[in-house]
Amino acid sequence: MRNMLEYLEWSARRHPDRVAFHDDRDALTFSALLAAARRIGSRLAQRVPLRQSVALLLDPRSIRNIPALFGVLCAGCAYAPLDIAMPQERLAELLRLLAPGAVIADEKGAAAARDILPADAALIPYDEAAAAEELPEVLAAIREQTRPEDPMSILYTSGSTGIPKGSVQTHAGYIAWTEATIPIYGLTEDTVFGNQSPFFYANSVFDIATPVALSARVYLLPAGVLTFPRRLIQCLREQRVSALCMTPSSFIGVANAGVLEPGCLPDLRWGVMSGESMPWAPLETWMRATPNAAWWHYYGSTEMFSVAVGKVGPEYAREARLPVGRIFPSVAVRFVGEDGEPVPAGEPGEMLVSSPWVSRGYHRDSARTAASWLERDGRTWYRSGDIGQLRADGQLTVLGRRDSQIKHRGYRMELGDVENALRGVPAVRESCVLHDREQDRIWCFAAGDMDEKALRRALRGKLPGYMIPDRIVCLARMPHNASMKVDRAALRALMEQG
Repeated sequence: MRNMLEYLEWSARRHPDRVAFHDDRDALTFSALLAAARRIGSRLAQRVPLRQSVALLLDPRSIRNIPALFGVLCAGCAYAPLDIAMPQERLAELLRLLAPGAVIADEKGAAAARDILPADAALIPYDEAAAAEELPEVLAAIREQTRPEDPMSILYTSGSTGIPKGSVQTHAGYIAWTEATIPIYGLTEDTVFGNQSPFFYANSVFDIATPVALSARVYLLPAGVLTFPRRLIQCLREQRVSALCMTPSSFIGVANAGVLEPGCLPDLRWGVMSGESMPWAPLETWMRATPNAAWWHYYGSTEMFSVAVGKVGPEYAREARLPVGRIFPSVAVRFVGEDGEPVPAGEPGEMLVSSPWVSRGYHRDSARTAASWLERDGRTWYRSGDIGQLRADGQLTVLGRRDSQIKHRGYRMELGDVENALRGVPAVRESCVLHDREQDRIWCFAAGDMDEKALRRALRGKLPGYMIPDRIVCLARMPHNASMKVDRAALRALMEQG
């Protein structure tokens, strides 16, 4: 396998009339998806040089994203899905950093880009590209020139502060990740994937690469469905979704809405949690609602995709911190101290990760690529910035971020330990802990059914005095960013307001 398009071509030959992707209004069979992708690729090939980047400015919940991104691959280019709902100033910054050869846009995307489109980028309306004439000889020539190490996607990190970073993944990386992921989970062509993650978010590759490789069906959940948990459950039941990958924040929100009745989702077979730590109480609620499901926790990032994965069973009910599974056989992880040297076996350290699918760097950003990728012992290692520890049973535990280690009141401590203690308070649904370095104050933000005094009392029974937050802010709801992770930038803004 040299190119991700080979998966789509294989599925289109094998099951031409099988539905590949659908929502509540439209559906694409594998053959229709491939034909649309080839038309879009033909249109792009007339305007964009080989291996150039192409921005996708499409409604994030539109099924049109799928033919667009495969069409970009047909043209021998790399796709970069962007969030058209983000502030225009930030969208303009992303387009400047990306420097795309072309922009594929629907009506909403064209409106968002009208005043900020780079002068040298061709704006190609989606409908025009999808209706273009297929150019078989042109596409065949492009395929002859493409290589496994060519960039396939540029996914921008979801961080809301600083300059965005575009993580570059190759065809070879996607193929290696797909081939490793399918057997670990035991996914099959009968799996029905429920897609909730926006296509500009790295989690969505679970709902794109794996089902296309399997000839499986993907149901695109309605926009904003997480705001209406009862509707989400209805959609999952009606479409008999068997695989659902979401952030813990998303799973927690549904669990806390009181809509998960025991046994209400008998068709779900794979519940996949990614991106953050998952507290036990909401997970237990989901387990009762999905009697036939295996629940999986995995650790990864936009730059690394998956590093470790494992099932979470009832034996972990008393765990203070859920492990994230075992490291993939083809992934190597080194644990290093602040000096960059390996720590003793079993001790916590920053994780350096090397794998066949780790990102090859940040797009057009050599300085930050050099700062985050290292060459050691003939391998390329990515500095994850995460502190991890390998347990005696081979399970990986993620303890927090390197930059969340602080010096407070003369003590060195890990903010993740405070967040872990908060997860053990039954009334707390979600929490986040930040450090005001200038004032040397620890701030705790918590959403749940408690007040500041009760939460402070609960923490005194779990933490030493120097780790008790200086400020506790109880919120009705925790803010989330577009990736459905806790929006730390919004909370930091609240902290800075005092």
